[in-house]
Amino acid sequence: MIEFRGKFDESVTNNLNNRVLKKFWWVFALVSVLLIFLGTVTLLIAIDEGEDLFNGIYLISFGVLFFPLVFLLTKIVQKFVNKSMSIMSSDTSETFQFYPDRLIITQKKQAYGAEESEYESTTSATYAYLYSAEETCDRYFLRISRMQSHVVNKKDLTEGTIEELNEILAKNLGPKFKRKKK
Repeated sequence: MIEFRGKFDESVTNNLNNRVLKKFWWVFALVSVLLIFLGTVTLLIAIDEGEDLFNGIYLISFGVLFFPLVFLLTKIVQKFVNKSMSIMSSDTSETFQFYPDRLIITQKKQAYGAEESEYESTTSATYAYLYSAEETCDRYFLRISRMQSHVVNKKDLTEGTIEELNEILAKNLGPKFKRKKK
């Protein structure tokens, strides 16, 4: 058995958002370049025909600010979403146990000063539960759909080895498991 024990807090959503932004940076760059290009063309046409320059300047400015705005808005919206999820806190522990034929995920939020837990959930599933899995230098992203993932931090390893987990994931997921790039 390979086991990871960590917290289910805002770092989980931060890791997911950063992963998506890192994976799709080229889309944001392409949109920015396109907006700057359209702004430049609009500006040149406006200068040539003696029209208002506002649209060209607006498109160029928006193109330059596009990625920082997307990044900032993502952070702000995610903070509001995180606040609405009562189980997402530093009081919530999350345990991932990987067996040769199944995985078990347990989340438990201990109520402050109480003996019994405020929330407890256990998921026991075969690896067919996972849509895909991806290893990075610091963590695993266990995708259960195109839009949902579990995040497992390697630093939270309490039992077993990373190599053992990679063997289990490769055996059970085949090409749906992407190892970290060397």
